Amino acid sequence: MLINSMLKKHGFTNIVLPDTSIEAWEKIANGVLSDDPFELVLTDLNMPGLDGMDLISKIKEDPMSAHIRVIVISADADDSVIGIVKTLGALVYLTKPVVFKELIAVVEAALLNEEIPHTEGMFNVSGDVKYSK
Repeated sequence: MLINSMLKKHGFTNIVLPDTSIEAWEKIANGVLSDDPFELVLTDLNMPGLDGMDLISKIKEDPMSAHIRVIVISADADDSVIGIVKTLGALVYLTKPVVFKELIAVVEAALLNEEIPHTEGMFNVSGDVKYSK
């Protein structure tokens, strides 16, 4: 809810906030078939229903949604978890607590397909992304 509020204050208006990861996947799948598909998903790893890793897998394994960029925001900074998220195809992994200004910079760069600014709590999980210093 806090991240949703911060994004809206910064001018992002087309935000969907599902209650569960299963509902998130349903909305993503329906969006793929609509004229307004999702471009970016922000997800935690610990959620009811599917966990964040399962959600990323579903997004990246489906050819219709594989293009969607995924940013993980989680308190877990374990190297093995970060490695799995990288393998699954996430774009960026940010650790909580997230600094609002840094989150906005990462989201904007991801949406514009630009160089991702490196932040304090960020882990490079995508070999396809260039990070600024």
